[in-house]
Amino acid sequence: MSSRLVVAAVLAAAATAHADPATVVVTPTAPVVIVTAPGSIPEGAEEEPPVRTPPAVAPVAPAVPQNEAWSNVSHINGMPVPVGDRNRYLYKFKKTNVAVNPFGLLFGYYEGGAQFALSQNVALSVSGAYYSLGNNGDVSGYQIAASAPIYFRRAFSGPFLEPGVMARSTRDRVYYDLAPCDTMTGTGGCYDNPGQPHHDWAGIEMLFGWQWTFDSGLNVAMAFGVAKHLASNHMGSSDDADANGYFRVGYAF
Repeated sequence: MSSRLVVAAVLAAAATAHADPATVVVTPTAPVVIVTAPGSIPEGAEEEPPVRTPPAVAPVAPAVPQNEAWSNVSHINGMPVPVGDRNRYLYKFKKTNVAVNPFGLLFGYYEGGAQFALSQNVALSVSGAYYSLGNNGDVSGYQIAASAPIYFRRAFSGPFLEPGVMARSTRDRVYYDLAPCDTMTGTGGCYDNPGQPHHDWAGIEMLFGWQWTFDSGLNVAMAFGVAKHLASNHMGSSDDADANGYFRVGYAF
């Protein structure tokens, strides 16, 4: 109760004591103040539980219809990848590749090689070729080479630079019309050119090429460049360098 109400009550009591008996004095009733302690629950509040707002639920997208089994889909961890191109996204690479020139078989040029991956970007390559061109083998010879292709992307895939060493031997058969020539026995007017029966040389080469390898292991490679003569049985500026290259279809495993 406040101090003002106390004072008002005392004054009212004193006035009543001295007032005329016929006079009725009405004393106002002090207001009742109910103080609720912090944290307390008013009586009856437990009968009305608090209203709780339900959490928001995100709309669920409809499921994508599946019309092909995943076993029939080329993918990596659920991400579709074009058929034959999965190896482009993987670090793992094949270690060995064997290849031949399929077109050379049609005109007397036989070439093949093998490659062995030493690391992610470097391989060791050995190759050989034998050729016999013309009706009677007028131009024939062989070539052997050892090289180290350096792949910019990964072994057996993408562009590469191929330094190496090589040796080549070429024979040009020249005929003179002195008499009918018997190519079976070598009699008659058949003579090798006495001034240049063979052209043998060895040197270094530098090729630039590209190789495409698919998931099956089948691959296609082509490279072209220049070979420099370091040792030769012929003299002359025309023998300083030769063009060199190859086209091969292979299988990597």
